[in-house]
Amino acid sequence: MPDHILASYLAMFTAKAIEAGLAMRPPGKNWAPMRDIVPGSHISLSVRRDAIQVNLNNERDEDRRQFDRLYRDRAEINAAVGESLDWEKKEGRKKTAIRATLSRGYDDHADWDEQHRWAIETMQAFERVLGPRLRSAN
Repeated sequence: MPDHILASYLAMFTAKAIEAGLAMRPPGKNWAPMRDIVPGSHISLSVRRDAIQVNLNNERDEDRRQFDRLYRDRAEINAAVGESLDWEKKEGRKKTAIRATLSRGYDDHADWDEQHRWAIETMQAFERVLGPRLRSAN
């Protein structure tokens, strides 16, 4: 699939996300990031041919304090977000992440609107549920 298809997907998504009130930054090669919730932590959409993911990326979580604090409340967070989340501690790296995955990607052209709807709703849920927890810890 040519890169222009992926770029189109991300441009369309970013426009819809901004229209829905999300504080988006310009898309990257295969992702569309929001502005930081707190320094070093942001929500993003990452896109592959066969799946899309909404992520909370904690880029500066060397000591794992952010991850551990959220992980303690994972059952409540999973329920509030309404998705089964993957919790990635990523040993040996500065970054930790929390992800929701939809098993459809940019190869599913007819499904882009539904994918974008899911991603926007999930990003809004991440912001609503995880944002206050991150801000209260700073």
